[in-house]
Amino acid sequence: MITYHALGYYGLPALLAAALLLRVLPRGSHARRLVARAALALLLLTAAIVGLSY
Repeated sequence: MITYHALGYYGLPALLAAALLLRVLPRGSHARRLVARAALALLLLTAAIVGLSY
């Protein structure tokens, strides 16, 4: 079971790492698009978990 604590424990460092990679990677590169999509998927998953928990 995923708890709010686990969301913060794993999600926040992953988002911070993604933000750092997005700053470092060149615009238009395949790696940057991949990281951006993964970060968006993580945010959507987190929102869905929080939304469905109520």
